[in-house]
Amino acid sequence: SDPEQLNDMCGITGIVNLSRDGPADHEPLDRMIEAMRLRGPDDSGKAITERIAFGMRRLSIIDLEHGHQPIESEDGSVRVIMNGELYSFPEVKKELKGAGHRFRTESDTEVLVHGYEEWGIEGLLERLNGMFAFALHDKERDIVFVARDRTGIKPLVYSVRDGHLYFASSIKALLMSGRIPVEPDPEGVRLYLYNQYIPAPYTILSGVSKLPPASYLRIDGGKLAKPIVYWRIPGREGSDIGRDWHGELCDLFEDAVRCHMISDVEVGIFLSGGLDSSLVLSYMSEMSPHKVKAFSVSVKHDDVYDESPYARMAAERFGAEMIEIPFRPQDAVDAATRYIDHLDEPLSDPAQLPTFILSEQAHRQVKVVLSGEGADELFAGYDYYDRYATMSGRFRMSIEGLRRRAAEASGSSGILDRISKHTYRSSVSSYPHVLPGVICDLLVADLPSERTTAELQAEVERGLVGGSRARGLDRALLADTGGWLPDNLLMKVDRMSMAHSLEVRVPFLDYRLVELAARIPAKMKRRDRTGKVIIREAFADRLGHSLKDRGKHGFSLPIGSWLNGLMRPLAEETLDSGLAKMPWIDRPAVDEITGALMAGRMDMWRQTWLLMTLAAWFGRTG
Repeated sequence: SDPEQLNDMCGITGIVNLSRDGPADHEPLDRMIEAMRLRGPDDSGKAITERIAFGMRRLSIIDLEHGHQPIESEDGSVRVIMNGELYSFPEVKKELKGAGHRFRTESDTEVLVHGYEEWGIEGLLERLNGMFAFALHDKERDIVFVARDRTGIKPLVYSVRDGHLYFASSIKALLMSGRIPVEPDPEGVRLYLYNQYIPAPYTILSGVSKLPPASYLRIDGGKLAKPIVYWRIPGREGSDIGRDWHGELCDLFEDAVRCHMISDVEVGIFLSGGLDSSLVLSYMSEMSPHKVKAFSVSVKHDDVYDESPYARMAAERFGAEMIEIPFRPQDAVDAATRYIDHLDEPLSDPAQLPTFILSEQAHRQVKVVLSGEGADELFAGYDYYDRYATMSGRFRMSIEGLRRRAAEASGSSGILDRISKHTYRSSVSSYPHVLPGVICDLLVADLPSERTTAELQAEVERGLVGGSRARGLDRALLADTGGWLPDNLLMKVDRMSMAHSLEVRVPFLDYRLVELAARIPAKMKRRDRTGKVIIREAFADRLGHSLKDRGKHGFSLPIGSWLNGLMRPLAEETLDSGLAKMPWIDRPAVDEITGALMAGRMDMWRQTWLLMTLAAWFGRTG
């Protein structure tokens, strides 16, 4: 293999004494490391000094002999642990060698040590292209840095307790320290009920925060500063006339896939048959030394749109080996009993079920897969972008239907009428929310918060768009790329794949592509109710008409009918046991919402799944 190779996926954790009074709290470190075994089942490492304790787990993919962490500088003054892949490390390493640095390993992690020595933390971060979370300790200057990649592909959470900073790749690792209680965060719970996920920096637990994408923590002499942002998605600049957007996109995307293909083990793909994963496969098939294994879910249910015929078409066109994984109602029940243990916090996306099964099956044949996540948020693939200033027409119709059914439903009292009648506030991107903000506040009134759900959501959205002058569709895409993408979609993929020790790489989120997409005019992304227009045009010959002209089909499952069928016993048991550990939630209101679905009076499956996931998490964790 190439002697200069990427490191491996893993999990990192650490403890830093902020008080500078006595030694760090090292005792929990081994438990925190062990909690991430599935993120890295092949190896572990740790380093302990008086005030600092670092630990990691490793999933061995490349450079088995030299990839052990932590990695230190030649004089031992700088130490680092990393979760992820640095795709730009060959260029960075070459620059560092030219400056006189000597490398002891072939691991990409070592460039963090020498890069920090040469350029400092900001100069280092601006040269990194990859998916990563890392912690670096400068012993001589008594500084610790904890950083996360630009688009939030890899997770990092932290908490300050009793004069110590605890950080990790997962909340479960923090909880295993025994220092952090399972106390619901009033603001995190409200944002979950409103968004179906919890946007950074909030989490489900009080006193625990997510490090936002493109940010780092600095602990200098025991003082912890607020997260520092080191990169922002750029806006459009200057004239677009004469610029070859199509050519730039083709060249850059090909290079992004090539970077993401580097591996000493076989690389497969999650193939849906949609535009995005098919395009990734088209390049993989040219670059791979072997026939690419394409893993695809085939939903076996009469009422569900099944994309597997398109996946087979793409696999055949690009010469891939198609591995079709059936997903039946009983498989959904099986996944629903197991996946919740691998969630760091509640995330109400039923697509986690097939992703869990898909990852489980893929790991039996490969350790690494590529995926098409990110294209919809960069190039306006979703239908609701057609009316980004208001609710989508489709969702508006569903609300009107709820109102009619609420009026007709016998015995429905306060909460159902409020849900169906209350105005649903549109977010920046107009993604359709399941519960209005006032209902979120009502459900958790016994978990008091200084701010309402609407106020919290407004703050989150201001943080996502920042001082950007973007408007309209550009503003919606900016919000979704910074929020919905890392905190929902990427979180789902990370948790479900890491549950099976499978690495998922996302070439569309190469930050160079993100920057290019942000500068492409909105009219070239979505036009005449069609999304990803420039992708369809730029890669038309490569994809062919059957794939290029496909409309957007979101992955959907008949959760409502399953909750009233095979899943009903599980749903009732989950709600009953979980709500018993959630005395702060309005139990009669929850019973009314879920009862309406179970009695077949109202189509409340989204609301029921939202509450069921919350109950399942606290039932297992609380």
